[in-house]
Amino acid sequence: MKIADVASTAEEEISERLSAARDQWEAHVDPGGVLVGALLFAASLTPSLLPRDWLFQGVVAGISGGTGYTVGVFLHWLWEAFLQKFFAEPLWKWRRKTRDLVGRVQARAGLGDRGMRRLSNGLEVAFVVIVILALLVWISFAVRWQQELAGLMGAEAYTAGEFLLVLPVGLGLWALIVLVGKGLLWLIEALEEGPVGRRLGGVTRPVFAWLAVGMALIFLVDTVVPGTVVRGAERVFSVRDQEIRPDLKQPHVPERSGSPQSPNKWEDLGAFGTRFVGLGLYKDELEALTGRPSKEPIRVYASLENGAEDTDTARAESVVEELKRTGAKDRKALLVVPATGTGWVNPTAAQAFELMFDGDSAIASAQYSYLPSGVQFIADQQRVEDAGEALVSTVVDWWHTLPKNHRPKLYVYGESLGTNAGSGAFSGVRDIVSSVDGLLWVGPPNSNKLWHDLVDRRDPGSPEVSAEYAGGLNVRFAENTDEIWRWRREEDLSSRAGWHNPRILFLQHPSDPVVWWSPSLIAREPDWLKEPAGFDRSPSMSWIPFVTFWQVTMDLPVAANVPNGHGHNYGNGVLDAMLAMVGGADFNPRRAAELRGQLDEAMLTQGPEKEVGVDNSKNSG
Repeated sequence: MKIADVASTAEEEISERLSAARDQWEAHVDPGGVLVGALLFAASLTPSLLPRDWLFQGVVAGISGGTGYTVGVFLHWLWEAFLQKFFAEPLWKWRRKTRDLVGRVQARAGLGDRGMRRLSNGLEVAFVVIVILALLVWISFAVRWQQELAGLMGAEAYTAGEFLLVLPVGLGLWALIVLVGKGLLWLIEALEEGPVGRRLGGVTRPVFAWLAVGMALIFLVDTVVPGTVVRGAERVFSVRDQEIRPDLKQPHVPERSGSPQSPNKWEDLGAFGTRFVGLGLYKDELEALTGRPSKEPIRVYASLENGAEDTDTARAESVVEELKRTGAKDRKALLVVPATGTGWVNPTAAQAFELMFDGDSAIASAQYSYLPSGVQFIADQQRVEDAGEALVSTVVDWWHTLPKNHRPKLYVYGESLGTNAGSGAFSGVRDIVSSVDGLLWVGPPNSNKLWHDLVDRRDPGSPEVSAEYAGGLNVRFAENTDEIWRWRREEDLSSRAGWHNPRILFLQHPSDPVVWWSPSLIAREPDWLKEPAGFDRSPSMSWIPFVTFWQVTMDLPVAANVPNGHGHNYGNGVLDAMLAMVGGADFNPRRAAELRGQLDEAMLTQGPEKEVGVDNSKNSG
């Protein structure tokens, strides 16, 4: 056989297989796709990290069903196009027997070709109806998992009747995904039959069509959609950033940015800058609450409007100038807080720090974006790290110019995306230990480079959810405050020095999707799911390809809408973590209980509050 003939045969075979792939999707209903889709739909009802309402569960189920349908159709096509030839002889015998049986049934029933098509269509419909009924029954049982998970966290549990709404939402989304897939294949066929496709001919024709649509999809998902989301968010949140909450009052003391004495004007601080400096107890309020003498707490902040230039460094220098102006060098403790996407500083953490030091403290932060953390994560992660590096490094450099025996203890606190910002300032543990007196990261995202590096290099046998690094000498990971106090009790019973200063602490709930979400969940089981479940993760949760990724992804939007001490809502647990970070005589249960009561009372008029679009006030008990 000539080389040209071989090439022509190969081209025809590739073309036929690509056409078969298109035909597989264009069929009325692909049984393999429906079966795999139904299995993933059902699997999505198994427990995830957080309890979900029927709407979010319906979205997870629909996306999982659509994903499963796509996988099932692909496997069916793979079998038809490539694999069945390896089983040609037994398949040929099986197909011949099947054809003979169908022929005899058709002859006895007197069915023509049209009758057989009707019968085939009827069987398809019956198959789909059976699958839907099976899913309906499964949902009525699966609601118990959601109720179990809600009970584990003290959250609201949904009834079986409410949860049945998962079925129409999930099936509707599944159908939409299938229609989109069929639309893409129609587009592929149109490109094949179009002017360009007809000119190409041969195998190049279908390959061109598939590659063109594939590249367009990649461009859409990787560039167009994220860009559209970011641009839309910029228009919305740039306006919201200028909205000052009407109940807030401009600070009247010079120790705060935004006061009449501050160069960083009140009206320029933005929505979350004004919340930071406008909230928090003043000196007289602290004294009335605690019964102890207090100093006027220092809170300084630089917004996107502050600084000699529109740069992160200029804003950081503005923060340092505010620290100088307010006399922060004479305070007992200084806390640097790299903010989250919007410029938000956790009011509970700020108030806890000031209560711990009876106002003899200073807290400094700066804004680098007005986008919510999720959008900023999509828009530019490097921007986050650069801004955090500028803030922390500039403050640390100034702090090092102060006399060692007459300067405040320097601590760094970060929460959520704020931990990524803060991590940009440090190359590793040695850098942290030589730069500051303590560091606390709360709910660090899985993308946090410092966190990931330490977790990956954790001590052998140490679980990912509560890792141990270098024997816990400087770095520790806690899944909740109970673990922190267990360390404290063990130190009381031990002759060893225990946890050395400076202390680096990561507080991360086993149920926090911000900590555990990663694209790798699509195809790889993480260590934290191989390990025994943490204190608030359902032991029934297990890794399922594709499904677990969609489950945890849909946990993210409601990560903070759970009771304190679960998910991404760390509540007043930040107080215990700060006491552990600082150490010393105040790190004891009696002092913690006293401060916790005072913090709860102080926060009655302050929140807790989260970023724009999240309201967890009903879960703040």
